[in-house]
Amino acid sequence: MNIEINDFINDTSHSTIVDLLVDFNRKKTNNIHLEYSNKPLEIILRTLENEIIGGIYGKSIWNTMEIKTFIIKEEYRNKGFGNRLMEEVENEARKRKCDYISLDTFSFQAPEFYKKLGFQQVGVETDFPKSYNKYYFRKQICYPIDPQLAPTDKV
Repeated sequence: MNIEINDFINDTSHSTIVDLLVDFNRKKTNNIHLEYSNKPLEIILRTLENEIIGGIYGKSIWNTMEIKTFIIKEEYRNKGFGNRLMEEVENEARKRKCDYISLDTFSFQAPEFYKKLGFQQVGVETDFPKSYNKYYFRKQICYPIDPQLAPTDKV
């Protein structure tokens, strides 16, 4: 046996390791609805001049929309763009039949923003990076009630 330690990513080795993990995970989760599993998500916010000023990257996996990257340029913050992008994430999560949206953020980023949007903090990693915290959030997706199935007040 040999153990290699590198300060770079070998694409061939990385691909093999990912394939091993995906195969293992599929064996353990074959009972989970996978129609939209590992489907990427890209939402880009542009100015009328086509300048990219923000966006979101993530994927739907195991009935959860997982946000990995979300940014709005500083000069465009607090103008509703973040809310609008998160509405799009939630709409796409519904289309993909997700039950949750999950993400993480640092204490110097936007934990209060996510709380205002109804996200619940489900974990914290303290002192990461040094003197800050990393928060983990999750929001349950609510689906509209079918009016045909909704209870009525009629007796």
